[in-house]
Amino acid sequence: MKTPLVKLLALTALSISVNGCIPRIPAIPATARVETPAQWHEHYTQTIQNIDAQWWTQLNDPVLNQLINEALINNVDIALAQARIQEALALEHASRASLLPSINASGGTTRQKSLNAFGVASITRVEQPTFQAAYELDIFGKNRNTFQASRLSRQATEMAAAATRISVITTTVKSYITLRALDEKLNLLQKTLNARQRELRIAESKANVGYTSQLELNQAQAEYAATLQQIPVIQSSISQQEHALSMLIGSNSRIIERGLSLSELHAPAIPAMLPSDLVKNRPDIVQSSLLLAASDANLASAQAEFFPSVKISATFGRVFSTAPIKEPVNIWSIGGSVLAPIFEGGKIHANFDLNVAKRNEAAWNYRKTVLTALKEVEDQLSSSYHLQQQEQALEMERAALANALHHATNRYRSGYSPYLDVLDSQRNLLSVESQLIQSKADYLTSQVSLYQALGGGWTIVKKSQYQ
Repeated sequence: MKTPLVKLLALTALSISVNGCIPRIPAIPATARVETPAQWHEHYTQTIQNIDAQWWTQLNDPVLNQLINEALINNVDIALAQARIQEALALEHASRASLLPSINASGGTTRQKSLNAFGVASITRVEQPTFQAAYELDIFGKNRNTFQASRLSRQATEMAAAATRISVITTTVKSYITLRALDEKLNLLQKTLNARQRELRIAESKANVGYTSQLELNQAQAEYAATLQQIPVIQSSISQQEHALSMLIGSNSRIIERGLSLSELHAPAIPAMLPSDLVKNRPDIVQSSLLLAASDANLASAQAEFFPSVKISATFGRVFSTAPIKEPVNIWSIGGSVLAPIFEGGKIHANFDLNVAKRNEAAWNYRKTVLTALKEVEDQLSSSYHLQQQEQALEMERAALANALHHATNRYRSGYSPYLDVLDSQRNLLSVESQLIQSKADYLTSQVSLYQALGGGWTIVKKSQYQ
């Protein structure tokens, strides 16, 4: 038994030497590596120590909480992400099969009538059940690396599903904030329209008795119409926002229930996090690192194709016959084979070069993902800080314009100023109040986007699973 084994090993060694030079796996390009900074460039103010996995509950709106619960259950993108996980898991199981032996069973039966040497006819029946087993000795790791790549790809798919979940949550929160801002703007326009209507009635009464000019009446009419025409635009935006929210929660278009007003919503507390912490708290970065590891495994598998494949096989069966030997006969065979590539027309080299390029692409993609994540955090830090400054300035401007309107109205009633001064003050105040609503919504949205950029409350539960 030792002699065939020695011959098989010798044949394997001969095949490796005949195959010639086997390329080495090159290192990842130095310029594709990425290092995170020690501190954030923009001013970072933490308001909480630990990450809150359910950070959206800090807005204290039960209606919003219910919308997110519905989205997590019914959202189509989340369902698609789960389906992709099942697909990747099936591919992983299929890849794992190459590491195990294959066992097959076969059976056959024949019945024939023939003449023997004496001219006597006889009928014989032969039955032969057989079991066959085969196994590839993965000496050079081709199948192991292929399975490792499929396992890492499945884990990357799970990270993509986690990123999808975060995206759905944050998009739902931001859409709800936008809806409440539109509600505030509509309420502001309706109040303004009621005021314009009262002023128009007064102008009509004055014009009817000749107390004021036709110019002031026309100005009041134009101002009323200008306010009125803005309301359908806001109402249309509200309907579209409700449709978007309905789609996010996986339902047909419907009226979205309202909870807290925009001013009552609280921005989520920002956790303590350094740039170096970001790479383990964002699922898209972990996904990119897993895909890089998978490309490394595929590259190792492509290198193993230069080596011969060694297979062993065994067959066992039993022959049942009616003649000439009526007793069953056992049959068996065992053997091995070596298949070494000698000339493939450059196919194996091309596949190796392809996997080198894919590995380098994955490395560059990892660098891009990390840099994009850092940029998103810096962008939202800057946005949140400057939006707070803008809101403070708008509050000051609104107070000044409210006083200006008060004085313009008094001067007009006393006959010192034209009605146009009142109209200008009203327009300016309406514009600033609308900007203030938008500024508050933008700040809340920026804080939500910042939490999303920091990982959306996601953390690796079992780090060893993804290493």
